[in-house]
Amino acid sequence: AYQTLYEVLVTLSQALAPVIPFLTERIYQNLVTSWDESAPTSVHLCDFPTCDTTLLDEKLNFRSAQAQIMVKLGHKLRDESNQRVRQPLAELRYACQTPEQAEAIESLASTVEEELNIKQVTRCENLDELVSYTYKPNLKTLGPKYGKLLGVLRKELPELGDEVLGPLRRGESVSLELSGNQIDLEPDDVLVGTEQAADWACADEQGIQIAISTKLTPELEQEGMARDFVRQIQQLRKEADLEIEDRIIVTYDSQGAAEIEQAVSNWTDYILGETLGDQLDQSQSLTDGKEVTIGNAKALITIQKV
Repeated sequence: AYQTLYEVLVTLSQALAPVIPFLTERIYQNLVTSWDESAPTSVHLCDFPTCDTTLLDEKLNFRSAQAQIMVKLGHKLRDESNQRVRQPLAELRYACQTPEQAEAIESLASTVEEELNIKQVTRCENLDELVSYTYKPNLKTLGPKYGKLLGVLRKELPELGDEVLGPLRRGESVSLELSGNQIDLEPDDVLVGTEQAADWACADEQGIQIAISTKLTPELEQEGMARDFVRQIQQLRKEADLEIEDRIIVTYDSQGAAEIEQAVSNWTDYILGETLGDQLDQSQSLTDGKEVTIGNAKALITIQKV
């Protein structure tokens, strides 16, 4: 077991050497030069590790790739809708071009929920009730190719809909016939518009469509504020140079923000558990606390080592 761990650490230091040269050199020196006098004197003099392709799990790679697309799209939608990651959201719905994609994502749904801080990930056959697409010809690219047919393209292209033109959103080409003319369309040839249902944000990539609910209930807002509270306490612990096992007493002044008081009251056990707190007190006259942002409000927080 020790030999296997040794080999793993040595290989890891070699693989990471171009990225973190000083740390990997220290690891290598502590591990190798003390035990193997015949080894190169530096990790940067070693041959780069080679991949054993027989150990690759293609199915796992595929599942992970689909989940990564989901997470990337989810973060993009959070940014566009001004929903910070610490704010929990109620639901993400998704639909896929192929059953294999849908099953891959379903197998890693809990990971997607955790990464995006979303309560529920729901598989759907389609998202037609939440999102629709409009298509218009891009005259800048189509003009040189089909100048005489621009009138036909303006009239008939928008009527084809997502069933025919959907592949363009996935970066694929489409060939079709309009008024007896063969038309070959590239993704840049068509301008795609998106119409979303209220309180939902939608996106798609590589055959995966997702929609996240942006509607915040009071319960979700309180949980988001509790997560903000935890993050601020952890920052105070870091600034105080506390050890990871140190217990603390937390005191806060909500400065009259009733929403903070309610959130802290409902999530006290969570806050204490996440921050190694023994006690969480409220004060109306805190003078030496640090001003922090909790949700959309301000509060003062101080911690004391037990």
